[in-house]
Formats: sequence, structure tokens, C-alpha cells
Amino acid sequence: MARRFEPFLRHVPVRAPGASLGRVFNVTQETWKLTDDPKKVRPRRLRLITNHTASEAADFARFTAESFDEHGFHKPSGAWWASDGSHFHRFAVHAGRRGPSAAVLVTTGVAGLALAAFHLGRKKPRRGSEAL
Repeated sequence: MARRFEPFLRHVPVRAPGASLGRVFNVTQETWKLTDDPKKVRPRRLRLITNHTASEAADFARFTAESFDEHGFHKPSGAWWASDGSHFHRFAVHAGRRGPSAAVLVTTGVAGLALAAFHLGRKKPRRGSEAL
């Protein structure tokens, strides 16, 4: 690994601490220009894949990094990295969130039906029967 990439690899990882059991995993690409200072310039982030197993996400990050001429794995941050000569790319695997639970979806649906029933059940004043 070239020393010119070390400042980018010291960047704080995307992943959150804690157990990952039962979660879904994503791969996020962080990109800087090689002339940028990663302490001052925020990376351009792009979520590449979502809702995969840890193994699938790790394989995707590795294959994506290997598609570049210069690439490698940075063990302390747990991320794959690559460079195309003008940009530095970091591929981080991190736990994501699943969509809303079934209970939230059912509750929202019931609330919507209750509002519709309330709206339809209201009596509307008739036209022309207003008191003078």
C-alpha cells in the first residue's frame, strides 16, 4: 500500500459499533480527490448496495475494489480501498436498517382507514337550508 493513501484510510469508518446479528448490510463508497485533505474535505458518499447479507456485501466491496489497478484491504478500518490515479475510493461494509416493521405498516393502514371513515361519516350542511 502506498503511503500517499494513509490519510484517507485513517478516516472514521461508516460502520456503527455494536452487534450486527440479524441486521442487513450495505456497502458505501466514499470518494476523495487525491489532492484533498480528508481531515478537511468530506468524502462524496454513494450507497452502492443495500439489504444484503454480510458475506454478500463484503464480496461486493472486494470485487469492486479489485476492479481498479491499485487496491487493497485496510484491516484497522475494515474497508476495501482503491485508486484510479486521480481519486481515492473507500468501500465500507456497514450494518443497515430494514424497512418499517409489519406492526408499523398495519398501524398506519388502520389509522388511515379510521380517518377515511371519520371523514365520510361527517354530516355536511345542505345548500339552501341555511337559516336567515
